Amino acid sequence: MTKKRKLNSKNPRYITQEKKDGPKIKEKKLMCNVPVRNVNGELIKGKTIPVYGLWYENDNTQKEN
Repeated sequence: MTKKRKLNSKNPRYITQEKKDGPKIKEKKLMCNVPVRNVNGELIKGKTIPVYGLWYENDNTQKEN
């Protein structure tokens, strides 16, 4: 039996409804690179994870006073 492959199509027929209705990203900015720790809490040298800040076009989370 052959292994199933992930569908990598940009064809709109195969795009799910969740991706169509999702919020539009206005800006994506790299904030920092966070060092990785192991189970014991010790830093692993040479390993970092990028942390991004996302801003959306229709962001209505700010409340007016």
